[in-house]
Amino acid sequence: MTRYLLDTTTLIDFSKGQEPVRSRLLALLETDHIIAVCAVNLAEFYAGIAPEERVRWAEFFKTLRYWDITKESAICAGQLRYEFARQGITLSTPDTLIAAVAEEQEAVIVTDNVRDYPAEGLRLLSLRNSEP
Repeated sequence: MTRYLLDTTTLIDFSKGQEPVRSRLLALLETDHIIAVCAVNLAEFYAGIAPEERVRWAEFFKTLRYWDITKESAICAGQLRYEFARQGITLSTPDTLIAAVAEEQEAVIVTDNVRDYPAEGLRLLSLRNSEP
């Protein structure tokens, strides 16, 4: 059983019914795999959702796991930003938090923004380009 953390790009594509993301995520949800979100994904996603759509999406998110951003994840995210900044690579705090949660949960990040997650050892999956 694989653990997946959905990135906001995947959630946005899914919410707009964009194929093949929509059908591939629906297929993934039908499996025994663990599909999750964290605070960053929810905050970013809801920033683009109209009030009349909130109840519908709240029901959808109840079907997913929710992983907290722990103290250890927060520290790891800060360290990632520091290390990459010393290499001339600027990473955002939200992306490093997502990466840290995925690392802590031993999860694959489902994203189409591969360049946002350059840390070695992170597992990434694009539903636009490949099937789970």
